[in-house]
Amino acid sequence: MELNFTGFDLACISGQNGAGKSSLLDAITWALFGEARKDDASVVNLQSTGAEVVFTFAYEGVQYRVIRALMPRKPMALEFQISDNGEWRPLTEHTSRETQARIERVLRLDYETFINVSFFLQGRADQFAHQPAARRKEILGNILGLETWETLKARAADRRRIAEGEIASLDGLLNEIAAELDEEGPRTARLTELEKELGLLVSSRKTQESLLNNIKERRAGLERQRQLVGSLRETLERDRSTQANLQDRLASREAERQKHAELLKRAGEVESAFAEWQKQRRELEKLEEMARRFHEQDGLRRPFLEEINREKSRLEQEQKTLQERQAEISKQAQDIALLKTEQETAKQKLAEAETRLEERKKTNEWLQDSRTSLEGLRAEKKNLKDQIEKLDERMSRLNESADEAACPLCGQPLSPQHRRSTLKSLSTEKKEKEDALAANVLATANLAGEMTKAEKQMASLKTAEDEHLAGTKELARLTERLEALQKQGEDWEAGGEKRLVAVSRLIESEKYCLEARKKLAKVDADLVALGYDAEAHDLVRAGEARGRSSEPEYQALQAARSVLKPIEDEIENLRTQIEGIRKSIETQQKGFNEADARLKTDEAQAPDLDSAEGSLNHLQEQEHLKNQEVGAARQKVNVLEDDRKRKKKLEGERAELGMEIGRYKTLEKAFGKDGVPALLIEQALPEIEMKANEILGRLSDDSMHMHFETQVKYKNEKRSDLRETLEIQVSDGAGVRDYEMYSGGEAFRVNFALRLALSEV
Repeated sequence: MELNFTGFDLACISGQNGAGKSSLLDAITWALFGEARKDDASVVNLQSTGAEVVFTFAYEGVQYRVIRALMPRKPMALEFQISDNGEWRPLTEHTSRETQARIERVLRLDYETFINVSFFLQGRADQFAHQPAARRKEILGNILGLETWETLKARAADRRRIAEGEIASLDGLLNEIAAELDEEGPRTARLTELEKELGLLVSSRKTQESLLNNIKERRAGLERQRQLVGSLRETLERDRSTQANLQDRLASREAERQKHAELLKRAGEVESAFAEWQKQRRELEKLEEMARRFHEQDGLRRPFLEEINREKSRLEQEQKTLQERQAEISKQAQDIALLKTEQETAKQKLAEAETRLEERKKTNEWLQDSRTSLEGLRAEKKNLKDQIEKLDERMSRLNESADEAACPLCGQPLSPQHRRSTLKSLSTEKKEKEDALAANVLATANLAGEMTKAEKQMASLKTAEDEHLAGTKELARLTERLEALQKQGEDWEAGGEKRLVAVSRLIESEKYCLEARKKLAKVDADLVALGYDAEAHDLVRAGEARGRSSEPEYQALQAARSVLKPIEDEIENLRTQIEGIRKSIETQQKGFNEADARLKTDEAQAPDLDSAEGSLNHLQEQEHLKNQEVGAARQKVNVLEDDRKRKKKLEGERAELGMEIGRYKTLEKAFGKDGVPALLIEQALPEIEMKANEILGRLSDDSMHMHFETQVKYKNEKRSDLRETLEIQVSDGAGVRDYEMYSGGEAFRVNFALRLALSEV
């Protein structure tokens, strides 16, 4: 539903109770603030598919749009948009909470301020006047946008605290610098002492370096002797390795000569075996040719055999498939009977679900109507209670004012007769309200009880829709399955059964592939005529394989005859080389023994290099540590001058921060409630008061006038300051009284005039 307010300035919404008049206005506050007559989600009827309100409005010459939606079992969705050249541009933040805060910043109103000054809730025209005096002033401050001054005050306070923290930090640094400057004398004395100790260590280190250089020169001479001994050892070991290689080679050649000599003794035997193998090879070649021709002819049988076997396999597979189908069709007869029974049961359940679904629909419609009625009864109940309380208050004030000369309600002279008649009238009116309240309570209880029963019934019918959907699907499934099984049985009787009998007979008689069987018989006859003997072929092949080993021996015999003389010459040469290298090894061993003995004697007399290097390293480490101590001590002395400069700079910064803190404190006081905001309220109140009195005069024929008091004395007479407040003083022909002392009709005029004046501000 869409409601357009642009075509009129003033409208009246009328209709029966529960028709939804208040809901139209609730939609506005719910869209803007997420709140209405109730501040929880019950304002939205979630029994349906949920609710969405789109509220488009113009504010300060700019068009905005708010979209708020609430769906069952989902969080509330909120969007905020602004019109930009006819297009909607989003102002929505990351979360609904942040988006709501942005809406309230744009409007400069929250829900409480809105319903106090711009929107009259049903039966709550006195919303603003009934607020405590301090709360009235707070709402007025929100209307005037004074929260900005609170923000400025908070910012000034934050900056003051930051400056105070910086002063505390500077004080800590200045204390540290002062402590450093007090150490100037001890640090200078310590530096002089450390520099003297460093000079002694440098002298000791130079003496130790000279001693170490002498030791290293002697060590270098020993290293050259070690290299000479190592070179002699390597030469000796290399000649010994050469001698061993020559001896191994001599043994290998002598063994080879022996092998060739033994083979020459068996020359006749080897040559005879080789001739026999050559004869068997020629016989095998003839049989191989005959076997090749036989296998070519045998290969002609394979296509015919494969054709016959393929057809046989195909027929057997078809027979097996048809037999399985026959067994399956037999089993389906039982399934069809069972499916028909299940189909009837599913039809009955579907009819029951349809009945429950219709009952659930009617119950839900009744509940919707009842909730609207119940909401109206509860609003009426609250209104009646408020009226009874006001009547009690008026009667109480009449009873308490027995000695007063004027009536506290109307201001007329108060006589005993006037008091009794007024009390009687108020008592009668209260009795009527109490009777109406009792009738309301009874009607509310009866309706709530009936709704509880209906809700229990709805709960019991909750699954009706699911049951109806499941029943429809189940009936469709059973019907489809039954029709499919019946169609399969008809198809089998029409063709499958006859084909099974025909295939079975064809397999038993082997009357298939007749042309291939005829050609196979002719090929078998040709093979018999060829006369190939496979067993004789195998015997010749085995004999040829056994004689094949004679070929390597025959070739070795030929090689032995040609290489025997060169091997004997090489053996004689190797013996000569071995004798020469033996004599060289004896000479080298004598020279090595002499050089090794001299090296061991010199090493025993050499000074301890490791000890000398350790002493030097120790002195160098001490010198390094002492250098570090001197550097650190010199740094501590040098840093004092920097500390004096830093101290002067920090003291200047501290003085500037002190002046800055004083300025921020002045700003905090100016931005506080006793500063600029108080002046703004004092300036706005005369305008509000003038507008309210203009409206109130029209409502009371100029007999009533209101005035605001913003400051009053404390009850404690010792206090000389004034208390901040916003009291409403109303005057009529009987004098000036507080707003709370007026009757219902008079108070309503004041409320109405005040609310309209606030709305215009």
